[in-house]
Amino acid sequence: MKKFSLLKIDDLPKNAKILFSIQYPMFPDKNNKVILLDDYVIIWTEYTSKLTKKRKTSQKEFPKDAIQWFVNTIENNYWGDGGTKSSTSEEVVINNESIGISSMAHCCAENLPGYNFWNRSRKDHVSNLPPQEWDIPRYMLEEGLLEKLKCIS
Repeated sequence: MKKFSLLKIDDLPKNAKILFSIQYPMFPDKNNKVILLDDYVIIWTEYTSKLTKKRKTSQKEFPKDAIQWFVNTIENNYWGDGGTKSSTSEEVVINNESIGISSMAHCCAENLPGYNFWNRSRKDHVSNLPPQEWDIPRYMLEEGLLEKLKCIS
């Protein structure tokens, strides 16, 4: 499994490419970038720490192939057949990494449905505990984020 240190957005490796930014309306202070680095998609976030009031960074790393699996799982298992699903989560191994998705009733805000996309094989850069998790409200996927993710794969 390839290891990543925290990226510096102003000094990215030559083979890294910022694909697009994501703005979460409920978190206007956060700066989120989706970066392609080798065969990985990195969700890079800059935010203000509630404790120290200083700007900090974090990132989540997913094998590029996991993005296609995520898109397919959303479209076929969660949104297909009226969005009914017998299970609230799915898990798969991609490039020797344990990747999963869970549906959420309260994603990023109370009563805001969405999904938790996670990589159990990697530790969070802030807590130093697995998994790395990316919460995505459903409406953001419906309003264009899912199409952007499709373009990655």
